[in-house]
Amino acid sequence: MIGIIFGSFIPLLVLGVPIALCLVLMTIFVYVDIGDPRLFLQIPQRMFSSTENLLLLAIPFFIMAGEIMNRARITDRLMDLSGALVGWIRGGLAHTNIVASMFFAGITGSAVSDTVAVGGIMIPAMKEKGYEEDYSAAVTAASSVVGPIIPPSIPMLLYASVMNVSIAGLFLAGILPGILVAIFLMGTAYIVAVRRGFGERAPFVGIVNLLAAVVRSIPALLLPAIIMGGILGGFFSPTQASAVAVMYGLAIGFLFYRTLSWRDIAPILKHTVQATAMIMFLLACAKSFSWLVSYYNLVESATLAFVALTENKYVFLLLINILFLILGMVLDMGFAIIVLGPLIAPIAYTYGVDPIHFGLITCVNLTIGLVTPPFGLVLFAACGVSRVKLMPLSKAIMPFVAAEMVVLLLITYVPFFTMYLPRLFGYA
Repeated sequence: MIGIIFGSFIPLLVLGVPIALCLVLMTIFVYVDIGDPRLFLQIPQRMFSSTENLLLLAIPFFIMAGEIMNRARITDRLMDLSGALVGWIRGGLAHTNIVASMFFAGITGSAVSDTVAVGGIMIPAMKEKGYEEDYSAAVTAASSVVGPIIPPSIPMLLYASVMNVSIAGLFLAGILPGILVAIFLMGTAYIVAVRRGFGERAPFVGIVNLLAAVVRSIPALLLPAIIMGGILGGFFSPTQASAVAVMYGLAIGFLFYRTLSWRDIAPILKHTVQATAMIMFLLACAKSFSWLVSYYNLVESATLAFVALTENKYVFLLLINILFLILGMVLDMGFAIIVLGPLIAPIAYTYGVDPIHFGLITCVNLTIGLVTPPFGLVLFAACGVSRVKLMPLSKAIMPFVAAEMVVLLLITYVPFFTMYLPRLFGYA
C-alpha cells in the first residue's frame, strides 16, 4: 500500500496535478489494489460528509471579512497607527511594517493576504526612504507569518474542525506566540537597520498625534476584539462570530469610513468563493484518504516508529518541528493540516502533549514554512508584489526566519506561552 501511495501521489504532484485531485486519484488506486468495488461508493459519501461541519462555515465568512477590510482600505489607518507607535525607532518603516501585519492579522487570518495588503503599501514606501528592495520584501513576507497565528486564523479553523479541538482555545493559544513573533522580528529588524544603516531614527510623533491615530483606527481594531470577546463571553459561537465580522466590516466600510461602494461587492464575493472552494475541495478530497489511514492502522504504525526512535517527549517535539518545517516549505498548509494532523496528533497525545499546544505548534511550524526558502508560498507572493527575484529575497529573509524559529522553540518547549490564556479562560 505504501508503494502505491508514493508511486502514484509523487508522480502526479510532479506532473502538476492539483494536490486535492492527487489525493482522490491515489485513494482510487489503493481501492483498486484492495479489490472491493463497494469502497468506491465511499469516495463521494466521505467528500460530502467532510463539509457538513458547522464550524467550517466560519472559513468563508472570515475570508470575506478580511477582503471587506482590505477593500475598505482599513490598511491605511492601521499603517498610520503603526507608524505613530514604532516609526520613531531606528529602522522605523520596517517596524511599522511588522506592527501593521500584527494588527492586520486580527482581521484576515491569512499570511498571503497580509503580504499583498501590507506589502502593496509598505514596500514602495520603504524603497522611497532608502531601504533596499529585497530587504523591504523580506520584512513584509516574514511579518506576514503573524497572520495565521494571531486570531482569527484560517489554519486554526481547519485544524480545529479536523481534530475536534476547541477553536476558542486555539485562538487564545495564538495570541502570545503571535506577539512574541512580532517582538523578535522587530529585534532582528533593529539589528539589521543598525548594521546596514537603514532608516535614521525619527522623532516621536507626540502623544496628540498618537492618540489621533488610535482614534482613527478604533473601528478597525474593534473587529478582533468583537470576535474574541463575543466567543469568550458566550455571546456567539466561532461561526456566528465570523458572520458578525462580515456585518461589522460592511457597516464600517459603508457607513463610517465610506470607502466601500456597491461595485466592491462583486469582487469581494468572487474572491471569497474562489478561496473557500479551494479549501473545501481540498478538505473533501483529503477525507477520502483518511479512511486509508484507519484501514491500514497508519497511526499505530507511525506511533510505534516514533517510539522506536525515542521515548523522550522533547526529542519527539524536535523531530516533529523538523518534519513540519520541511513539509511546510513544499506542501500546501491546508493539505498538511488535513492529512498529517490526524496521523501525527494522536502520537503527540501519547507523549503527553496537550491537544491545544500541539495544534498551535503545528500551525506555527507550517506557517514558518510559508516563508522558508526556496519554496515558501509567501515568498512567491512577496516576489509578485515587489518584483524582487527569489534568490535575493531568500537571502534577505533568512535572519527573520531564524528569529521565527527561535520563537517556535520557545513555544514548543515553554508551554506557558501557548497554554496560559487557554487555561486562564478554562479551555485547557
